[in-house]
Amino acid sequence: MRILLVRPPVPRHTMGLKHVMICEPLELEYVAAGCEGHEVQILDMILERGYEERLRAFSPDVIGTSCYITGVNEVIKLCRIAKRWNPKVWTVVGGVHASKAPEDFADGAVDCIVLGDGTSIMPELLEAFASGRDLEEISGLALPVDEQRVVFTAERRYMPKPDTLPLPRRDLVAHLRHRYYYIFHRPVATVKTTWGCWYKCNFCFTWQITDGLPYSRSPESIVEELAGIEADDIYIVDDIFLINRKRLSKIAELMRARGIRKNIFCYGRSDFIAENEDVIAEWAELGLRAVLIGLEASTDGELDSMNKQNTVDYNRQAIEVLRRHGVDTYGSLIPNPDYTPEDWARLQRFIDDTGLYYLNISPLTPLPGTAIWDDYKDRVSVPRKAHGLWDLSHSVLPTRMPLRDFYRSLLGVYIHSILDLRRANRLTLRTRPPVWHPAYLRLWWGAVQIYRQFRHAHRHHTPRELAAAMDRGPEVPGLVRRQRSMTGTSISRPGRTRGPLPAVPVAITPRESAAGGAAAGIGAAWQGGSDGDA
Repeated sequence: MRILLVRPPVPRHTMGLKHVMICEPLELEYVAAGCEGHEVQILDMILERGYEERLRAFSPDVIGTSCYITGVNEVIKLCRIAKRWNPKVWTVVGGVHASKAPEDFADGAVDCIVLGDGTSIMPELLEAFASGRDLEEISGLALPVDEQRVVFTAERRYMPKPDTLPLPRRDLVAHLRHRYYYIFHRPVATVKTTWGCWYKCNFCFTWQITDGLPYSRSPESIVEELAGIEADDIYIVDDIFLINRKRLSKIAELMRARGIRKNIFCYGRSDFIAENEDVIAEWAELGLRAVLIGLEASTDGELDSMNKQNTVDYNRQAIEVLRRHGVDTYGSLIPNPDYTPEDWARLQRFIDDTGLYYLNISPLTPLPGTAIWDDYKDRVSVPRKAHGLWDLSHSVLPTRMPLRDFYRSLLGVYIHSILDLRRANRLTLRTRPPVWHPAYLRLWWGAVQIYRQFRHAHRHHTPRELAAAMDRGPEVPGLVRRQRSMTGTSISRPGRTRGPLPAVPVAITPRESAAGGAAAGIGAAWQGGSDGDA
């Protein structure tokens, strides 16, 4: 069969990192690796155009696509276009959001939604498509019933042992390799070594997707992949890579034995970094250049409210440890919607005191499927269907400050921290090139784009803009659903009881309905890819 895997474009309203990073679609590369014996292409619509032309030229039997919450409407548009081109083409959707909120993809143009590991599920799906086997016989799926409901097939183990997965098909996007980058890391390749997380931060559903059980690859498997990657810069996209002393030491030993040296940046916990300076020293010698830390806040009270199981003191210590070994800190911060001018000033003092330069500031966003969703779902001020605004840059909750002032305060922190050349020159930054370097000019251009978006972000909340953000393209007339009767099938999913396969409705709040009338790996491989389209 011919399979076209498509990464959707970034929605018009989505703000943030898309202007300073575009990483390879690792989740799709993994899925492609599982389609052995079939003809596979990847279309990365963040960098490429011509979707309809590709449909006509390649004539795929199957369309596979995935996204985070921001891309739901774009994915549905892609499926609708495919069905208008050929109603018989199979459409498969996956990704982190699909796993936790599959009902958001309930649409006549979507044939099935993958909830587990796409690398291992996709071959089974392809066999079913070719043989006419009923999809309800395949575990780990959600099947749309109508525009508001899905039904679930039997439960499936989240994923097989990670070492049994094939290595991702990077060759399918080799023509774009030079265009994938992360700030000053260019070209950059992404590597996934663990799915899931050991911690249970309440704003994140990574640990929930794997039912609280992380799946980690062996050091031997990781080093084997690194040895075959051409790029000098490696972005390890695990939610926490710096976490296990024994594993990290073994990986380092194997890298030295094979003479592998890469410019590495990865995620780490500040408490681990603060308590394991010798590990940081060892990895700095191997080429560790930057660590992304979820600092989140400048007070212990805020960290406790997120179930972060960490302290501001550890955050400060970790930044110092990294600095002593020439490793930059990329810090993420989560301001609360109740922030006042005093809170923003306190956050700015924390940034100044610690010497942070690389920042990602994301207003608290209660994503569907997280532990805090039920606490906030009736308070959201952006319709859930306006997916492009659920980008961790827009505020989807009512703010104490006027919305315009909230965004301007956030923008002010960015301007003071990043766009002040005198401050940047005072800081010792291993990853920052000279100001006249083309890479630095690209960063400034990206920063200007982000500035313009935040400057006008409050206007995205108007009924007209919300309506535009909810657009899914025209429906496909006369489309006949492929799903059959689901009676007699049983399921077992966390939080659900066994019994006849239920239909799950989309949760629509009164605010969302009003706004709609007037106007927010496939599977584990797709989920864990960190494709950089935030």
